[in-house]
Amino acid sequence: MVGSRFVLQLLDKKVLKRSVLDQIKGLVCVALLFALLNRANGEDYAARFEELKKQKADAQIDALLDEWRAQKPNDPEAWITSANYYFNKRQVMISTKSPGKGDFKLTDKKTGKQAGSISFEQDKGNTKRAADLLQEATTKFPNRLDIWCGLAFIFQESGDFDSELATLKRMVAYAHDHAAELRWLKGEPLAEPADRFIAKKLHSYGLYYEEKENPEDDKRFLQIAMFGTEQFPNLPYAFNDVAQFHYVSGDKQKALEWMKKANQVDPKDTLVLMNLGNVSLKVGDSASARKYFEEIIKVDPNGEYASEAKQALAKLKKK
Repeated sequence: MVGSRFVLQLLDKKVLKRSVLDQIKGLVCVALLFALLNRANGEDYAARFEELKKQKADAQIDALLDEWRAQKPNDPEAWITSANYYFNKRQVMISTKSPGKGDFKLTDKKTGKQAGSISFEQDKGNTKRAADLLQEATTKFPNRLDIWCGLAFIFQESGDFDSELATLKRMVAYAHDHAAELRWLKGEPLAEPADRFIAKKLHSYGLYYEEKENPEDDKRFLQIAMFGTEQFPNLPYAFNDVAQFHYVSGDKQKALEWMKKANQVDPKDTLVLMNLGNVSLKVGDSASARKYFEEIIKVDPNGEYASEAKQALAKLKKK
């Protein structure tokens, strides 16, 4: 009898283990099914949105986007899609002004002469709505750098530099404390280390203002560049940007000082070396210029600046 009870006890344990395993498997299956359903529902909203866009059913789109965000509060794509939709909505404007970039020309049928233009301008109300949605999204999904960058872009396009810079500063502050959590489009991991990735993004936002080529926007370019040097002192991009500001402003010696700082941070950055060589020539320091051009060829003999460096060295030999 003792032996039979012992066997029964073992059987009971086996049954118990099997029962627990079955429950765990069941829970895993339910969790997977729930995740798949969530994904399917998110994709379904996206597909419905695209279909309504084709139909130009604006009233229905508004309702769908509201529903998507309400039903899927943990889906960042609901906020991103909504913001993109409102930001890209345009007002049709007909005027007697000459057509600008992207405008259509109006011609007088009787005279054949230009009579005005048709332009597609952003609606301020929709632009604000897009910005508000992304502001909300940065608090819900702060690890998504594409959302931060999208919000900064909206402020940039709206002419609100102060809000743009404030957004970039908030993004960088969060990124410094949560580097391992950061994600990009569709939640994908960053393609390179976070500090390098973000430093390059700051450079691109600064470049937008530098390319406008006016004193006010040059100052904005400098603000972003200086912020970059403070936040990413181990990368050369922002230091080179500050040097560029001073060079364009006419202070070549100060430009050289900042380029040398960039070179100290990364002695193998060939763009910085090229800039150092060219500016050294401008201030009459041929010996230093030769040294920088030679370093480019040594560091990256087949790189994008190698040919230019060789040409510069050939010119120096003739002098």
